[in-house]
Amino acid sequence: MVQALSAKVKISTIGLLPAKIWGHLDGQKDDSSGLDNDLLLWDRKPELWHRWRSWRKLRQFYLEKTRRDGGTDVLLVRNLQPVYNHFVKWLRQQPNRPLIVLLLGDSGGLGEKISLARRLRYKFKPMMMLDDESVLLYDACLVSGINAKRYFEPRGVPTLWVPCAFHCNYDPPPPAPGRPGPIQFGYFGALSEHSAILPLVHTFLTAGVPGTLHVCGHGPLAGELEQLTRRHPNFHFDGFLPKQSDCLAWAQKVDVLINVRLPLWGQDNSAPSKVFEYGVAGKAILSTRTAGMDRILGEEGIYIESDHFEDSLRQQLRAVSALERTELQRRAFIIRERMLKEFNWDEQARRIVEFLDGILKAGASKTGLTGRAAADGNGRGAEGAI
Repeated sequence: MVQALSAKVKISTIGLLPAKIWGHLDGQKDDSSGLDNDLLLWDRKPELWHRWRSWRKLRQFYLEKTRRDGGTDVLLVRNLQPVYNHFVKWLRQQPNRPLIVLLLGDSGGLGEKISLARRLRYKFKPMMMLDDESVLLYDACLVSGINAKRYFEPRGVPTLWVPCAFHCNYDPPPPAPGRPGPIQFGYFGALSEHSAILPLVHTFLTAGVPGTLHVCGHGPLAGELEQLTRRHPNFHFDGFLPKQSDCLAWAQKVDVLINVRLPLWGQDNSAPSKVFEYGVAGKAILSTRTAGMDRILGEEGIYIESDHFEDSLRQQLRAVSALERTELQRRAFIIRERMLKEFNWDEQARRIVEFLDGILKAGASKTGLTGRAAADGNGRGAEGAI
């Protein structure tokens, strides 16, 4: 996203990296967003010292940049990080501040019922804020899960749905004409409790369909999946693939990829990026509707109802197994074309710039500026930009 935005607006990026990769970077350089960071911060132990030090560095960077370049129009912050929230609280008190926008890729805490004891504990944690409180610091929000809009629109906060996009060039091989045999199913992604991978496998094994289920990925349930593949000849676990791009080539062994995202805590507020990989791989997709998947896949998606997940999944596995392979290939082609056209990063960047420029022109930021700068984050930590 950062690279696509940088082609349309002037960007300075700031990285905030977690303790787990401390010492693993070459000279403290991190370019995981695709651009070199103008400032690199760390969130590591002891938190009280490093968070205070990071926010001081961030404030000094902002003040110097403002004096040197004459101000920033938009501050775009990915996810709710303690250091960034603390900086935003300070920034809101400054005259002629920029428009402050949250890019909410992961909003698991929104809407969660918080106990009094937990609220009290947060008072003593360095710079920590509950999600429901910290989101109120921002003037506008970009959300990856369409359901997250319900937390902002009732408060009059401008919100844009930016589910994700796919950045890897991949051309799947043409479908083999008249390919024989039963329909094959597949899944690649996280192997943890929240991914519902075990309910998927167990339901498949009891559905009585003629094809096989293939799974690859990484996570704490890998060992249990290895045991299942030794006991069931119609289930194959291929483990962890070396590169993300390997997943798309691996997917060519199946006809249908399954996205089993359930509306568990927070998952309806963020969109799974793997669905875009599924689409670009050129495969039909069997999915729940959680997080706006039906808006992305359209009529060509095949849907599992999450209210009765296992029964619905079992029924759909049987229904899909009875379809002609050419029908699945037709659905896959339309989904892939839609993703390449509507969910590429250049198109997402265009929508973001248009959205932010509209807010600035309407005077929502109270700055009178016109929109030159933005920021983004990455999966290893968080990034911001001004």
